[in-house]
Amino acid sequence: MDLWIKIALILLIAALVYREILKSAVQHHERPLQKVKASFTSLVMVGSLVGAFTYIGMSMTWIETRDLRPFIPQNSPQVVNLFDRGVIELEGMVIKTNLAEKGELSTLADKLTKECNSDQGCEVQKMFDYVTHIPYKTDYTSRNAKKVVESNWGDCDDKSNLFASLLNEKGYEYRFVYVPHHVFVVVHLNDTDDLPFLSAKLTIEGKNFYYAETTSEGAKIGEFNGQFPHSFEGIYDLENHRPIERESVSFGMS
Repeated sequence: MDLWIKIALILLIAALVYREILKSAVQHHERPLQKVKASFTSLVMVGSLVGAFTYIGMSMTWIETRDLRPFIPQNSPQVVNLFDRGVIELEGMVIKTNLAEKGELSTLADKLTKECNSDQGCEVQKMFDYVTHIPYKTDYTSRNAKKVVESNWGDCDDKSNLFASLLNEKGYEYRFVYVPHHVFVVVHLNDTDDLPFLSAKLTIEGKNFYYAETTSEGAKIGEFNGQFPHSFEGIYDLENHRPIERESVSFGMS
């Protein structure tokens, strides 16, 4: 259910409860002073309840792990604060992303790319190689990129968080692409000399973003992962905190 619909329902219920309280106060208290006190006390109490429930309604909602939605154990709900860093709303979904803070992985990014001499294709592929060689292991939440490095394991959203965090450190543009039960990254490159033959790409706002499937060990930037645009649930620009209109995105192989 949409967040604002929930808030509207909460306010409507509170208004109805407040009306019933006032009716009760009028029926059981005849003296004007008592009516005023009852009305004022009711107003304070209902106002507090409305404020509390509205805040909770705005702050908490269900969150679904992208690759494990059908497999979350019963009675194991996940809740997320919409005001937390990294929580996005996309096509009616609430999704938790968990990138590292800028600078947290700068040493690692510099180490991985030190032999590339600022060559774009080399830098992005070196960082991608590091991520794809991290062992795949499923979990029920979106783990922070720094934690993925420390634990040396992760699933699709964990490894996408890590790759995006490394791209942030080196200043590369990217987008998150959500498909049923999965998420992958597409990254913008101007230098495409080192990309494989028939590289898969999305053209977004005039720029080419190449597929980067972080769960495929030894994969190359641009390798097609079988996901065509008709299966996309949404595309998100985490750098600028905005969804991408799917109608404006074109798919191609080059």
